[in-house]
Amino acid sequence: MDVIRRQQQPPVRRPIAIVAFGGWNDACDVASTAANFVIDAHDATSTFAEIEPDPFYDFQQHRPVVEIDNGVSQSLTWPSVSFTAISRLNDDRDLIVVTGPEPNFRWKTFARSLVEVLDDMGVEEVILVGAYVGAIGHRQPVSLAGVATDPVSVIQSGLESSNYKGPTGIVGVVQGACKEAGIRSLSMWAATPPYLSGNPFPKAVLAIVEKISDITNLHIDTSELITIDAEYTEKVDDALEEAGSDINEYLEEIESYDEPLLGSLASSWTSVDAPSGSLDPDGGADLVDEIVKFLEGDS
Repeated sequence: MDVIRRQQQPPVRRPIAIVAFGGWNDACDVASTAANFVIDAHDATSTFAEIEPDPFYDFQQHRPVVEIDNGVSQSLTWPSVSFTAISRLNDDRDLIVVTGPEPNFRWKTFARSLVEVLDDMGVEEVILVGAYVGAIGHRQPVSLAGVATDPVSVIQSGLESSNYKGPTGIVGVVQGACKEAGIRSLSMWAATPPYLSGNPFPKAVLAIVEKISDITNLHIDTSELITIDAEYTEKVDDALEEAGSDINEYLEEIESYDEPLLGSLASSWTSVDAPSGSLDPDGGADLVDEIVKFLEGDS
C-alpha cells in the first residue's frame, strides 16, 4: 500500500520544512506546540498530505478519537502525521510544517516516506525540533542545542553543539533519512524543568519559534507567546511560593547545576500519546500539587 495519502499539491517556493513529533521527543509538549504555533500564526495554510497510520502505529497506545453528539457519531479521527504548506506571500520562500505523534513501528520506512514527500516538494532545508527534561529551572533562559548533518550548519545556527551518544527518537531517525536523501537538516533541542512534568512550558516554545524565525530569516510574530510566557512564569512562581522554602532551595540547586545540553535526553520522555499542545496559562489547576509532589519526592 502507498503509505502517503496525498491531496492537491500546493505551489511552494524553495520551501523550508519544520518537523515535530509528539511523544518521547516532546517534553512538556514543547516541540509540537511550537510547530502548531507556526501554523496558527499564518492565514494562508493548506494540509496537502498525511501518512497513513496503519503500518506505523499501535492503536492500543495511540487510540483513534471518536466524536459523538446527542448519540450520533460525528467523526472518527486516527493518529496521523500531516504535512501543511504555508504561503509566505511577502517573502521569497514558503514553509512546510510536519506534525504528528511518534510512530511505534517501521521507523526506517516511516522516515524515508516522510523525507520523500519533502523531497518531492523541493524542500531545501529541514528544521526538526524536540524537547527533553533537563536540570534547568523555569526562570532561566532556555538554551537550545543543535544537531546537524554538517558542522557548518550548527555554527551558522548559533545553537550549542552536543556530544550526546545514546538512544534516539524518531527525530534522530528522520534526520538520518534527510542525510541519506541529500537534504540539509538541523535539529534543535530545548531543555524543560523536571518539576513541570506534563505541564506546558511556553518559555521553551518561545525560544524555539524565535530561533526558527532567526534561522529561516522569515519573521514569525511571537507577541502572543511572550505574553503567555510572562503569565505562566508568574503562575509557577506563585505555586512555588505557596509550596514553601524547602522546595525553593531545591530549585536553586537545580538552577545552579551545570548539566551538558542533551545530557538527560535518554530518559527524557516516555509518553506514548499525542500531546495536547495547550499553551493556556490558566490551565493545569493541579499545578501546585504536581510540583509539590514531584519535589517532595526527590528533595
